[in-house]
Amino acid sequence: MLIIPRKISLVALFFLFNGFFYPIGLSQGKDSLVVEVENGLLPNVLVEGEPSLNLWDRMTYYKVPGVSITVIKDFKIDWTRTYGVMDYDLQNPVSDETLFGVGSLSKAVASLAVLRLVEEGKVDLRADINDQLISWKIPENEFTRQHRVTPLLLMNHSGGAMFSPGIGYLGENFPTNLQVLNGEKPAQYKPVVFDRIPGTEFQYSNAGYSILQQLIEDVAGKSYPEYVQEAIFTPLDMRQATLFQPLSENLEKIAAAGHMQNGLPFIGKRFYIQPAAAGGLWTNSSDYAKFIIELQKAYAGLSDKIISPPLAKEMLSPHASKQYGLGVFMREMYGEINYFGHLGDSKGFFAGFASHLTDGYGAVVLTNSQNGAQLIREITNGIAKVYNWKKYLPEAYKLVPVEKKLLDQLSGRYLMGSDDYFEITKEQDKFYIDKFDNAQLFYVGDGKFVTKFRPGYLEFKFGSDQKIISAVYYFADELGRFLNESSNCRKMEEDEKVPVEFLREGKIDKALLLYRKIKSENSSDDSINENRLNELGYIFLNQDLLNEAVSIFNLNVEFYPESANCYDSLAEAYLKAGNKNMAKINYKRSLELNPQNQNAVLMLKKIESGQ
Repeated sequence: MLIIPRKISLVALFFLFNGFFYPIGLSQGKDSLVVEVENGLLPNVLVEGEPSLNLWDRMTYYKVPGVSITVIKDFKIDWTRTYGVMDYDLQNPVSDETLFGVGSLSKAVASLAVLRLVEEGKVDLRADINDQLISWKIPENEFTRQHRVTPLLLMNHSGGAMFSPGIGYLGENFPTNLQVLNGEKPAQYKPVVFDRIPGTEFQYSNAGYSILQQLIEDVAGKSYPEYVQEAIFTPLDMRQATLFQPLSENLEKIAAAGHMQNGLPFIGKRFYIQPAAAGGLWTNSSDYAKFIIELQKAYAGLSDKIISPPLAKEMLSPHASKQYGLGVFMREMYGEINYFGHLGDSKGFFAGFASHLTDGYGAVVLTNSQNGAQLIREITNGIAKVYNWKKYLPEAYKLVPVEKKLLDQLSGRYLMGSDDYFEITKEQDKFYIDKFDNAQLFYVGDGKFVTKFRPGYLEFKFGSDQKIISAVYYFADELGRFLNESSNCRKMEEDEKVPVEFLREGKIDKALLLYRKIKSENSSDDSINENRLNELGYIFLNQDLLNEAVSIFNLNVEFYPESANCYDSLAEAYLKAGNKNMAKINYKRSLELNPQNQNAVLMLKKIESGQ
């Protein structure tokens, strides 16, 4: 029996003692490959001479309570191992059957479901989806009038559907998919709208998969979870995987709790995602591996159990983006696209998989932590090294001493665009960037620095006097999926601030003045585009900084007076601030611009009825 002194908290013990956190002797009896993986984790970016990492150490470092790993080899499951606990409060160990929320790994399942209906002749990938939907239609606006929306465009995220966050709901307040589409309570986001011309650009969209979910239900004549269970999970012997939400009492007993950045579960322990097609799958790692193996086999022409090889090739090929297929990301290394995969998150969970297109190997890694993304990459990289995956790991950077001309110039803040910045600090002879959890920068020569946790680089340019004139910021997005466009950044003066900093300080007039100045100098500046300002307004709104939120939404209306969505957002902010009259005025204006805005109709009824 472990006796815990009263003065030592469980949280401290959780992260200080591996023997308490992980069952003693967990590795005994495992084959050498598993042990190699456990002791061979590698960071996202490789640096020569850096030692490999230990799984238990990294779980402790990231405060990840539980992990489930399944390795695929030769189109079969090679092994599954589990580590840690399902729930920190209960200390119940993760088992092979433990269910995890896998977030956007759900999109591959939804895509396969649509393709199954294509195989059955019930869905036309390239026909107008409104002609195939029954219970809901895409509202027409200035964007959808220019190009029809098809299932294929929604699957590859170029349909023009708006960005919307993956919102988690407790079981007692779970909306239907139609409520999500219409923006009706208890859904917590606006009605689905289209804010880009369909087929013109990639925009990752959960909303697009909400529409696909409705298509599946309308065409199949049954609920989305029922259809997927019948058409995919049962034929593939995925016994634990489920899209039925909230989880049943029996499934809750084997479902992990979600854990936040501090390593502790949140109140409620499990949130559920609607649309389920975008992020509502619960599964264990071995069941999801069976799903991946079927995709690999279909692509290789070895199976047509769910879809035919030609449709599998369509799913696992680039479309609107070179880095995205249908529900999966495509990985390009050394000039070739040989892998597909995805990272997915829901509140308190992170999951990921990577798999080779043709050779039948890969891995699925599930965690019950908001901090799981980097750990998943480190585990997958370790598996890739131990199993000698072809052209998966990047080449390791060779470090060189920092040039003298850089030493005294690097520290400081650098302006990114017009409304963002990054800061570099120096501790002894090491440099850190405040992005990516204050990651250390490693010098690889020619003015270029890398970090171990984010693909890309930071490169400094010099003038004839050997002084820094600019820095090129070129790193991948938060999940390491895309290398964003490079940004030329200049060093800021000590007292210089960007507009959003003035907003955070409550200096609203000063911030608005700067935003108007940006608009007058460059009306296409990314910092003042409609979507960015709308997202910024909601950041303040969700923090109950109502004056700041109303000001930003008003600015968006000023800049984009013909946008129904801008007025809708402004009305919402006024309503939250208690100004029903201004909310009513702006909902009416939104409805004038978009008569299909059902959210505005609903909110006006509520205001007029005194609710």
